[in-house]
Amino acid sequence: MKPAVKIDGRRERTKRTRAAIVGALTDLLDEGRIEPTAAEIADRAGVAVRSIAQHFASREELLLAVAKHHVERLAHPAIREGGSFDERLEAFVAARARSLEASSAMRRAAAVVLARSPSVARALDDAARERRKEAARFFSSEIAESFDSQAAERAVALVGSGRTWDALRGEIGLGVKAAREQLGFMLRAALKR
Repeated sequence: MKPAVKIDGRRERTKRTRAAIVGALTDLLDEGRIEPTAAEIADRAGVAVRSIAQHFASREELLLAVAKHHVERLAHPAIREGGSFDERLEAFVAARARSLEASSAMRRAAAVVLARSPSVARALDDAARERRKEAARFFSSEIAESFDSQAAERAVALVGSGRTWDALRGEIGLGVKAAREQLGFMLRAALKR
């Protein structure tokens, strides 16, 4: 018979409260509330305002927790890298479009926060670097076959970026489906396929 595992109730409550605060701020940012107040965050989380300061030593620490949570929630299952170019392109575009669309409000909020938070800027830069690596890995054979592999890799990175997605959706005014199709078109052009 296995000994019973003792659960520390205080530790579990702390985890739940921290998660509620991070979730509340994430939801508010997703809704377009760029700089919600502590009272709004606490109200959404169902906690007292003082709980925010008890669980996060600074605003910077809270923002880092939100950035980490954001990256984790947008993580997608590994995209199958084998198959024809068309199959890989379709899988990549579907996953990237889903991720970029889901994170558009967070990118707008980050633009405001980044000026005041070097740690958050670094965390988001790290996530963007991982997206670029994923794209380069996914289309590595096409990039290698290009007459200028560095230029092709940069083009793929730019086409698959949040800035490009936001321009397609905002400046150009495309719907999600049309933006997704445009993303595929631009990747084909960048890789000369």
